[in-house]
Parts: sequence; structure tokens; C-alpha cells
Amino acid sequence: MNQSINNFGLSTGETTIALSQAILVYANETKSHSGTAPVATYATVHPVQNFGTEANPNFQIAAGRPLTREALLAMFEDLAKKHSLNTDIIPEHVLSISADHMVWWMPAGERNVFFNNKELGKRAAKVPHPALMFAVVKGQWYIFALAKNERPTAETALQFAPYFNVYDSCAICTGSARVPRGISANATGEWEKAFFDSEFTHINGKEKKATHPRGEYALWKELLDGVYKTFPVEFLAPTQFTLTTFMTAVRRALGAQ
Repeated sequence: MNQSINNFGLSTGETTIALSQAILVYANETKSHSGTAPVATYATVHPVQNFGTEANPNFQIAAGRPLTREALLAMFEDLAKKHSLNTDIIPEHVLSISADHMVWWMPAGERNVFFNNKELGKRAAKVPHPALMFAVVKGQWYIFALAKNERPTAETALQFAPYFNVYDSCAICTGSARVPRGISANATGEWEKAFFDSEFTHINGKEKKATHPRGEYALWKELLDGVYKTFPVEFLAPTQFTLTTFMTAVRRALGAQ
């Protein structure tokens, strides 16, 4: 059996990879309470060959052979190794990273913020911020504050990030943020920029994200007015997490025990 297909390749940015094999899955339809669904019963693997010329390619799925369980598992293991392999030198600010998650911290310092809401109006200024910890887990984006301006350890208590657009779960409401794609130890600056370049429009959730006696709006008004040279960490509100318990939640989200 020969079956024509289009010329197919993928560019990784550095190299181009070409389609070399195809797996065909044969199935029976079975009925259940949720309706009719195909159930895979047999699979074959086929080489993809160019039966034309370089100038006039004619790629076709050639005759195949039965795909054994052992061959299928070996192929997926090989793919998993290639996709999980990371030979980058992990920078000091990255705490944990895999193909599906990244956790890093950002030292305290000054960053621009943009507000657009009824209470504070449209305002922008460079203000002091506490040390922060960000996490991206399967596409969900989180932020925490740190009471000390140092790399967190396993026992470090995580504080609420004192920002608008942050849920009680510490997940970030992306709003107008241009969220980066992909996870890389070299991309942490892009994620931070996306957070600070977005507009802070409203307070999310019921939990107080800061303990300022007159509330979060008053805290940000003072920050915008230049009252503080460094962020007043005494106004940070505690979460239920330490770094250890948060990483336990990350492992569960990733399907690990």
C-alpha cells in the first residue's frame, strides 16, 4: 500500500526535521453509555519515502509492518528523552524547571507599574517592589512575594504578592498581559516584563493581599506617590504555603506523586 502525502517538515529554529515514519491505527467502534467511540485494536508503522525527485518531491507512505508494544514504548521513551533533555546551565534565580513547569525568584528592586481603575485613576510610575517568586505550571501563572530579599529555601514562607489582578490562589489574572510562549531558563525576564507591562485594573478575590491599615489601594497610592524608598515588607500578607508545600502542589499538578 502506497499513499501520497504532502511534503512535510518542521523547523526548530536551528534545524529542519523531516517526516520519516507514519503510524496507522486501526480501530473498532464500540458502544457505551456515552455513545460510540473507536477503540484501537491494531497499529502498523510505515516508512515515508520520496518516490519523486528533489525538485519534484512525491512523498508517500510505503508498505508497513505490525507495530509491537515494545517498539511503541521504545519510540515514546526516545521522544521523551529528547524533549526532556536540557543541557542549559541553570541560572541562580531559577529554583525548579522541567518541560511543563518553571519556578524562579526576582530580587527586590524598582519596576514600572501601570494602573487603570476608579480608585487610583490612570497612573504609571517606577516604584519599589519586594522580592518575588514566579511559577508557570502547565500554562498557569503564579506569583508570590518574599519577606527577605534572598533566594528562598525549602522552609521559606511565601507571602501574597501585593498586586491587583492576583487571585486568592496566587494565580495571575493575565488581563492585558502578553503572555510569553514556552518555558526556558533564559525566558524569565520575558515573563516578568509581561507581568509589569500589564495594567493593574482591579483587586481579585476575598483575601487581603496586603496588611496596610487603610487597605491595598492606600498602599499603592503611597507607593505611587513616592512615600517609600524600598517596599514596606511589614505589609506583606502570609499565604498557606512554604516553598516546600508549594512544590508539593506543583508535583501533584504535573501528575507526580
